[in-house]
Amino acid sequence: MQELDVIVEAIRNASETVMRSDRTARTKQNPEGVYDIVTGADIASEKLIIDAIRSHFPDDSIISEETSPDASMSSRSWVIDPIDGTMNYSRGLPLFGIQAAFLVNGVPKAAAIYLPAYDEMFTATDEGAFLNGKPMRTSQPRPLKQCLMSTGDFSRKSEAFRRAQAAVFSQCYDVIGRFKVFGAACTDFAFLACGRTDVHVRFTNKIWDFLPGLYIAERAGAVYDRKLQEEKKILILCSSPEVLSEATEKILPTVLSAME
Repeated sequence: MQELDVIVEAIRNASETVMRSDRTARTKQNPEGVYDIVTGADIASEKLIIDAIRSHFPDDSIISEETSPDASMSSRSWVIDPIDGTMNYSRGLPLFGIQAAFLVNGVPKAAAIYLPAYDEMFTATDEGAFLNGKPMRTSQPRPLKQCLMSTGDFSRKSEAFRRAQAAVFSQCYDVIGRFKVFGAACTDFAFLACGRTDVHVRFTNKIWDFLPGLYIAERAGAVYDRKLQEEKKILILCSSPEVLSEATEKILPTVLSAME
């Protein structure tokens, strides 16, 4: 698929700049009390990817975190996160990545996540999901008590989301094998897609954060309650229907009650 080829090439080229750039960060202008950062590498990476897309598809819409976060969707759209996990990146932690997706009438048709520190390229189209070109699948069903579950960083804007995330840690400790907080959505989705983790719980907000990874994970076999995600922004992504069924019974009530 031409669009996927463009994404992969652009991300690889951008990663070369990211890996050799100065990781010094500055604080972004955000609502009072919300701490977030950006590096020069974020801006440079985004420009390289946008320029690559524009050179092939000049009329497509592009939604990107740093320069056009409020752009509107069109019949052909692209979503870009030039560095997902910027805090990790700025501190020398290897859990960060570059991700992008291509959509037709709002429906994802291709996506890629590249983890430069590991040289791992996760890709997907409607034909399936791949890790460095080889087909990948989510893990086999196992009891929730044996599952590894990752969660997104604690929300800095929504009090209800903060309460719910805290409740997951404090009240679901005995129903999950282990909790993991990687600090980057790209790793959460990529690791679940290739079978390294079994469950991922997060609150979906910015489309560039979750859409590329969610599409890749789905193509790899992951499942979730679409209505729950769309209406309440709660994503409980699981490796199989069996794991989702148990997570819905044992984790979802805790999340919902904490948000009341």
